[in-house]
Amino acid sequence: MLFLPNLSVAAAIVFLGSTVDAFAATSSASKPIISSSVSSSASGSDDDASSTPQKIFEEFTQFLINHQTDMISKIEQADGSENAFSRDGWGAFASDNEDDQQSKSGGITRVIQGGNVVEKGACSLTVIRNGVLTADRAATIQGRQKQEDGSLVVNEGDSYSAAALSVVLHTRNPFVPTFRSDVRIFFVKSATDDSSAIAWFGGGSDLTPYYLIDEDISKFHRDLKSMCDSHFPENNEYDLSHAKMKQLCDEYFYLPARSEHRGTGGIFFDDLPATTSTLSFVKDVAQGWMPSWLPIVEKNGNREFTDEQKHWQCLRRGRYLEFNLLYDRGVKFGLANNNPRVEGVMVSAPPKIAFDYNHVPEEGSEEERLVKVLKQPKDWC
Repeated sequence: MLFLPNLSVAAAIVFLGSTVDAFAATSSASKPIISSSVSSSASGSDDDASSTPQKIFEEFTQFLINHQTDMISKIEQADGSENAFSRDGWGAFASDNEDDQQSKSGGITRVIQGGNVVEKGACSLTVIRNGVLTADRAATIQGRQKQEDGSLVVNEGDSYSAAALSVVLHTRNPFVPTFRSDVRIFFVKSATDDSSAIAWFGGGSDLTPYYLIDEDISKFHRDLKSMCDSHFPENNEYDLSHAKMKQLCDEYFYLPARSEHRGTGGIFFDDLPATTSTLSFVKDVAQGWMPSWLPIVEKNGNREFTDEQKHWQCLRRGRYLEFNLLYDRGVKFGLANNNPRVEGVMVSAPPKIAFDYNHVPEEGSEEERLVKVLKQPKDWC
């Protein structure tokens, strides 16, 4: 069990499930090996002396705090209802004490329910500071590191900090896809050498549609590809591309028991060395969330739908919940611990779902067309 100062394990459980516990994955085929070339004692080629992993972590954390506020304002404006996001602050964010927020752990869970556009939505910020790695966790990270001269080799007792921002928006109208995205950073500092540190980014963005409106989904993917291509040209030092990130997304959001994917995908990345250039990329990912989704809301948010189409949306939401409970690392990790913060763990669950026994879409219907795509992902670009 990880030691988390200044807050209970339960309070931090959701975030740790998607960051620290992500290092427990053992399949190198689905995830890249962590590069150690960005430790402060052996900086990557695009870093200068002032851009240490510590400074990148602090800059990114403040960006996440600000971006949560900005994004919620945009969602509330688009929703147009009297329902605003609630605020559940904990730890350092239970009050507005900025000194605590700069030095202690905590987070803010913001939730909107019963809106005009967003039937239920959650935007969660988590910041963990000065935790201590156990032997098991350190060994897991060691097994995934590339060992390079001068780089930090993670060990038991090293301190870690982490920060993440995630958003899930379940829509009232079945012609507007559910939107999910997150970005995060994981920072480790040597317990024996204060000048030695290392950090990585992770995150992604994806759609879960209920009806395929091809032009909307294609534009979402094209915008992601354009953004990725601007940061990662061919033969880049991170060996990263839009195609690889889309494949990782398709592989992760998959329900093997159903032989189908949860949605039409997007991008997913992990173990990305934290440098000045990757910081710029991850900020662009987060800043592109609302511009990629709100145009779909504006186009289809007021579209008429039938009771049958709403029921289909609820059936597909059942698959969403299946994935969360059966396969999502963060949820499984959170619920498996003693005294979990269940409301925080389950905050991404849809508001209403349906399970019909052995439901088969009508042949030739739009519902059947969606299922065919979910069973065999396509290139939307």
